[in-house]
Amino acid sequence: MRKLSPYTRPFTRRNGAIGAVSRVFDLLARWVGRLILVLAVVLAVFPGVLVVVLSLSTSEYIAFPPKGFGLVQYQAFFASESWMSALRLSVVLGIGTALLSLAIAIPAVLAIGRTSMPGRHVLFGLGVVSILIPTSAYAVALYSLYSVTGLLGTHIGLIISHALVSVPLVLLITYTALLRIPRELDLVAMTLGASRLRAVIGITLRLLVPASAATAILAFLTSFDEAVFVNFLGGVGLVTLPKAIFDSVRYGVDPAITAIAGTLILLSGALLMLQAIIERRSSR
Repeated sequence: MRKLSPYTRPFTRRNGAIGAVSRVFDLLARWVGRLILVLAVVLAVFPGVLVVVLSLSTSEYIAFPPKGFGLVQYQAFFASESWMSALRLSVVLGIGTALLSLAIAIPAVLAIGRTSMPGRHVLFGLGVVSILIPTSAYAVALYSLYSVTGLLGTHIGLIISHALVSVPLVLLITYTALLRIPRELDLVAMTLGASRLRAVIGITLRLLVPASAATAILAFLTSFDEAVFVNFLGGVGLVTLPKAIFDSVRYGVDPAITAIAGTLILLSGALLMLQAIIERRSSR
C-alpha cells in the first residue's frame, strides 16, 4: 500500500472531513426536500378530502366531524332544479368555450409554426400575454363593450369572455405539441402528390388530435370553474354553478354545497386524469 507523505496527510484528513460534512448536508437537504414535498401534497389534497367527507354527512348543517354518513346531500343536490339548471349552464358554457378556444388557437398555431408569416412570433406573444392580465380587469373592460353590443346576459357573451382566458393556455400547449411534429412529414406527403392543405389536415392535424383533446379538457375546466365573468356579465338570468355556490355561501349556507363541491372535485379530477392519459399516450 502506498504511504502518504507527511505533508499530504493534513490535506487528506481535511478533504475527508469536508466530504463527510458535505454528505451530511446533502442527506439533510434531501430529507428536508422530501418533508416539504409531503407537506405540500398534504396541504393540496387535504381540503378536497375534507370536502368529500363533509359531503357524505347526514346533518342538516355543515359540521365536522359528521355525525352520520350517507348520500343525503347528493340527493338534495340532484333533486334541486335550481342547482341542476346552474350545472347545465356551466356544462354548456364549458363545451362552447372549449370549441371556440380550439377554433381560434389551432389555426393560429398553424400560422405561427408552419408558415413564414411576418410578425408571427409577435402574434404568439400577444396571444399568450393576455394570461397575465387580471380577470377582474378583463371583466370591467368587457362590461363596457358588452353594454354597447348587447352581449350582456347572453350565452355567447360568457363563452367569448371565458375563451379569452382559455385561449392562451390552448396556444401554449398546442404550439409545444406542434414543435414536436417534424415539418418534413408534410414535405414528404407533398412530394408524393398531396396538396399542402391535405398534408396539413391528414398529417399535422391528426398528430395534434391528442394535444387538442387535452387542451379542450383544460379549456372546459377553466370555463366550468370561472366565477368572475358571470358576476360582471351574466346579468340576472344566467347563473352558473360557481356563481350559485357563491350566492348560497353569501346569503345562507346550504349543506348541499358540500355535495356540489365534492362533485366538482371528482369531476375535475377525472377530467385531469383523462387529460394526463391522453398526453401520456401522445408522447409515446
